[in-house]
Parts: sequence; C-alpha cells; structure tokens
Amino acid sequence: MLLTHCLALLCALVGTGAAAATTDAPHTAAEATQLLHQLQNELHTFKDHVKNTVKGLARQTMLQQLFVEERIRSDGASGIKQLRGIEGGTRPYHSTSFTNRAAMNIHEHANYDRTPGIGEFIGVLNGVEFRTRHNDYKLRMPSTTTKNYEATEDIPFPDVPPSVLNKHNISEAVAEMRAYFKAFHDQDLSLRDYRPYFKPVMCYLEGAWTTDTKTITEPFQSDRHFLDASSWFDLQEKVRFTSASGGKSQFENFSYLPTTVINVTDDGEPVYAQWNYRILCHPIKTPLSLQDFKPVDDLAVRMYNNIDMTKYAKNRAARFTFTPDASFGFNKELGSGSFTDEHFLNGKLDDIMYEIPGKDNYPGHIEDRAFNVLKYRADMQNNTVLNTARYHRHFRTLQHDDSGNGNKNLGFSDPFLFVAETTNPRVAKMGATDCHNDAHGRQTCQTYEGRYTYAVPMEVIWMTPLSTWNPYNLYLSTKAGNPNQHGRNGGMTSAKAFNGTSKTYYYLTPTEFYTGGDLQRDPADTARDGVGVLDQQGHVRHMAASGVRIFTPNIQGVGSVRLRYPVFPVHQEGNAIWKNLMALQDITMNQRAWQNMFEQAPESHTEDTHYVMRTTFNDPPGNHFHEVFLTTADMEVIAKNGNVTVMSTLDLNHQHELVIRKKQDRGDFLWLDILTCDGLAHCWDGHDSQVHLFWN
Repeated sequence: MLLTHCLALLCALVGTGAAAATTDAPHTAAEATQLLHQLQNELHTFKDHVKNTVKGLARQTMLQQLFVEERIRSDGASGIKQLRGIEGGTRPYHSTSFTNRAAMNIHEHANYDRTPGIGEFIGVLNGVEFRTRHNDYKLRMPSTTTKNYEATEDIPFPDVPPSVLNKHNISEAVAEMRAYFKAFHDQDLSLRDYRPYFKPVMCYLEGAWTTDTKTITEPFQSDRHFLDASSWFDLQEKVRFTSASGGKSQFENFSYLPTTVINVTDDGEPVYAQWNYRILCHPIKTPLSLQDFKPVDDLAVRMYNNIDMTKYAKNRAARFTFTPDASFGFNKELGSGSFTDEHFLNGKLDDIMYEIPGKDNYPGHIEDRAFNVLKYRADMQNNTVLNTARYHRHFRTLQHDDSGNGNKNLGFSDPFLFVAETTNPRVAKMGATDCHNDAHGRQTCQTYEGRYTYAVPMEVIWMTPLSTWNPYNLYLSTKAGNPNQHGRNGGMTSAKAFNGTSKTYYYLTPTEFYTGGDLQRDPADTARDGVGVLDQQGHVRHMAASGVRIFTPNIQGVGSVRLRYPVFPVHQEGNAIWKNLMALQDITMNQRAWQNMFEQAPESHTEDTHYVMRTTFNDPPGNHFHEVFLTTADMEVIAKNGNVTVMSTLDLNHQHELVIRKKQDRGDFLWLDILTCDGLAHCWDGHDSQVHLFWN
C-alpha cells in the first residue's frame, strides 16, 4: 500500500496521467500533500524502529562481551595463562603451561643494548583474554615530562663505579668490577656499596580498550618483532586462519587482540574499541634487595625438569614472589594475612606498582570521586587522597560499606588487578548515570565517566654497570648493524672482527671478566659467548655481550649471578580448584608443619631427627635460621664419629650445604658440630658452627 501511494504521489507531482490508472491515486494537490505527510510519518516510524532494533542488538553485543569478561573474572585472576605449546609427554605436567624451558619463556638477547626476551603468551587483564606476538621488549619507561599518548623514554643505565674507572689496567679494573658483583651477589655492603650501580626495574604488562579501531598500532617498540598486518581486520583474519588450521606465524608476529562494542550512541550507532597491550619498565624507588624474592614452588615445573628447590631457584624455569614481612601483618608460618591490616594490603609490590603511571605518564594526577565517594590510599593513616593515575589494587573510603569495611580491593575477587585512570581520549571511555530522589521527591542525576588501563607485574630486572662499562673505549655506532659491514662476523682476526659496536652488536665487556660462557642456553638466545671487536687503534679485543641477561656467566670468586626475576601472577591462581590444589601441595610437601590437617596421621617407617641452626642477626641478609633433618642412617654415622653432608632448609632465598659430626666433648646428641658450611669454615651469613636438637 505504501509503495502504491508513493508511486501515485510521484505521478501526481510530475503531472502525468499515470495516477489515473491507480485506483488509490490522489486527484488534488491537497490529497498529494496529505499523502506526503503520511509517507513521512511512516518513514520516520520505520527509521525509529530500525534504529531501536540496531541499538538493542548493539547493546546486547555489549552485554555478551560483559558476560564473557565476567565469566573469565570468576574463573581466575589477572595474569599469565598459557604459553605456546612446544613440548609434551606422557603426563599432563610434561606439556607447556606458563613455563616451558623458562618461566614465561624468558630468554636472552644480550647482544642488544636493552632488549629482554619474552616469547608469546596468553594473558588475562580484568577479564579480557588476549594472545600476544613474540615479546622482545625494551627497557623503556613512560615519559617523565609529558602526558602525550604512549610517549616513552629510555631508562638510564647505571653508572660505572669510579673505583673501576680509576684502575690503571684492564686486569685491575676486572678485579674491581668482580668485587662489586660479589658484593651484590652476597648483598654485602661491607665489601662494596653496590647499591648506586645495581638498579632494579619493574617490567609490567599493561592493557586497555583503545579508540584506535582503524589503523593498526604497534603496542610497544621491539628490536626484533612487529604486528605483521596492514590493519586490525587483516590481523584478525590471519589469526582466524591460523587458529582454524592450527598453524602459526613463522616469525611469531601475530596477536589475538579482540575488538568490542564499547558503547551505543543515541542514534543507535555502535562505538567500537580495540584491545591493545604493551610491556614497559619502571625504575624502582622502593628499597629492594635479593632477599625480597622467594621462589614459587610450581611443582609441575619441578617434576618436568626433575629438580629440587635449590636447583629450581637457580633455573630459568623458576618464578618468584615477594617475600612476606612478618611486620606487615603476614603470618609467615600460616602463610596468610589479615584483609583489615593496612600493611598487608600495601606491601612492597603495592608500593612499587603505585610508583608506575598509566597512560597519563608520570605527570598524571587524577582523583576518583565516582558515586560521590572519594578514594584514599589504603596504606595511609593521614587520609592521603589516592592518585588514581597510578597503578593500585586497594583503596580506602572514609565511609564504611554495608559489610563494615573501609579498606577495599579493586574488582570483585581478582587479587592481581592493578588499575590506573587516564584522561587520554585514545583510551575508550566508560560511563554510568546515577539518579536519586531528594527529601522532596525531586530526582537529581550525576553522570560519571572514566578511562582505565590495567596492569600486572612481569619481572624485576637488575641493571648493572656492565651496561655502560667500556674499558677498551670501543667505538659505539649509532647505526644498527654497522659493525658487521664488509663481511665482518666477529671473528678474531682484524679482517673479520666487528668494526666497533652498536646497539644491536652490543659487546663491551672483556671476556676475561668471566671464566666461561653461558651456563644455561635457550635456542632463542642470540648472544655469542665471545666475539672479536676492533678498538679505535685497530687492535682486536675479545669481548662478551653487555645487554640484559637472566644469569651472568661464571665470574671468578662469585659464580653465576641472577639478574632477572619473573614475578608474574598466574591466571589460574584465582581459581577455586587451584587454591585447593595448592593447599594439598603444601600439606604434602611439608607434612610436619601441616600434620594437623590430616584426618589420619600419615604412616612413617623412619623418623628424622630434627636440628636447628642458631639464628644469625647479620644484615645482610637479615635475621633468620635454618632447620636440618638427619635420617636414621645419618645418625648412625654420627654415632660412630663419622661425618655426614646434609642440606639445610630454605630461608631468605638461600640454604646451606653442611658437613656435620658429633661434638667430641659431649656424650649426647644435643649439639652437633658444623665442620664446613658451603665448603667454608663458617657460614657466610654468620650462623654459629653448631646445630642443636629441636624441642617444642
């Protein structure tokens, strides 16, 4: 009927006789005008219907995305979920999880000046699951001077100690630099004050819904990898194809980064947002030492590698957590903390993350007054307003909620959700309108809007003076690849040696500083143990890489020094099943401490004799003691005046190898002598040379 009227109206307006052939055709201008108005009303109604339908569908799409995110949030926490599978076997723990050969697949590109290696992984941030490309990021931090979107700058390298620079020859300089590394390794300030020259940085994973939905945007700078696509659509099609076929990017340059409908306009237009992520670093200001790191016992990883905790802590596969401080309300024996204890809420990790800014960079400062409630820092007694432009996971309000709490976690149940707010329009905006009736029944409404990014810690890297120590004064080219021109390959002849160095051929350290090459190598590592480099006088120097390492090669008198500490959370740690498995693991692995958890006491055919080393108060490493358990066979050897070798328990991230015998001046076994501790006459951290029988 509507089309018939349209045709009749058209004919009437152009003055043809066709209208007469249509029974419903108007015969006067008034009728034509009336029909036109009717048509306009019907078109307007039809348009409203289509607009409301599209608006409803778009909003339902938004709600479906919310449903998926809420499901992921309840299934686990923000963190690393999975690495690309490259290994397998007959048991479930033989296949890759968040660790394969190394935690988070960390590897080395020490021939680059500031490139730590990390492989592909699946991550979760605040319920958003995504897959990364290969992540060889750089030691860069947010801008300290501008709030410009994703403006970054290089993290300054530590200085070289003047006592090293002032030596008269290479041998003396090498010996002095070794002394600094020994002081750092032993955390011994009496040997050298290493702190100005060994600087920790926190490298973190950050994600956000962005408004960059058209042109593809690189998440962060890398010397070796990039998003291999011309647009987001092109990238999504490549990911869809490789997911369907089971294939991959040969150069590992594909990422799955979802697109979503973030909002719907009043006209029914969907507003899209693109998820993107980056890895940046931050120079840590909070005091930090090696004793602040405690290895996480990922039992499946140890089972696959068949290593004990001592070897595990010195392996690339280990990940770490920050050692709890008993003064922070954390029960070291029970392994739990009170939610109401402000120190537990804001431990060392929280202090470090609060130093890190979101997309407003270091100049950013924002106060959150959403729903007319001002947020304060959870760790301050003097009601310091929270700067929500920095990453945080706890806050305090002056008004208690209905549960009686003033201190609160961000998120519903995500223990690792760190959030920062930004004012940058390139981060998608979220909003809500809150309406209330006053005492007179008049309604007042307030709209709150915000733009948010999310982050989790990834790893702490210790920067060392090797980054800039250049004792041979080698030429450093500003052009990548320049030293290898004209067939030069780092050989030990003047024709083949690199012609100086560059940021991608970063060999500044004399090989005599080490006593060998890398102890642990990965197929992804790119640095060579040693290369020839021409100095500015044309002499060939034998040089080692000076970039970021996981472990240094052996250093005479020191050993291998760990410099990268993965501290990433695992997505599954927020899952109820994982929590029960970890409880069972703790009970199984430490039956003495948790014997009250057994419904029936476990049977044991032998009973170890329990000894304790005396507490040392030396700083470093801090007050602590170790326990020693001797088997029946050990005690039989000691009873016959023989010596036994035994490992102490782990505390403050270390343990001791002890050679023990019976005290010659006693007839009982209450005290035993320690003949050697780690091969030395006395323990390096000051324990007494005796162990005593443990009594409750």
